[in-house]
Amino acid sequence: MVKIEVYFSPICPHCPAAKRLVADVASRYEGRVEVEEVNTFTPEGIKRGMANDVMAVPTVFIDGEKKFVGFPFTEEDLVASIEEAING
Repeated sequence: MVKIEVYFSPICPHCPAAKRLVADVASRYEGRVEVEEVNTFTPEGIKRGMANDVMAVPTVFIDGEKKFVGFPFTEEDLVASIEEAING
């Protein structure tokens, strides 16, 4: 299963659109993709963000690899990254 982590902040103006895009695209891969949203304003989110060198939000990791920092990123690029993770 491919794991997508979306690091976000509740005050980020671009994060809701990024989270929506990730959720919409991931829904096409039901059973093959898992999405986790990580709130960087929580103690756990801060800890994980620091451990993964998250310096801006939104930041998207796919299978532990930082793929996108900031928004917008394209649906096509997101699909390509997911397909790459699924197909190796």
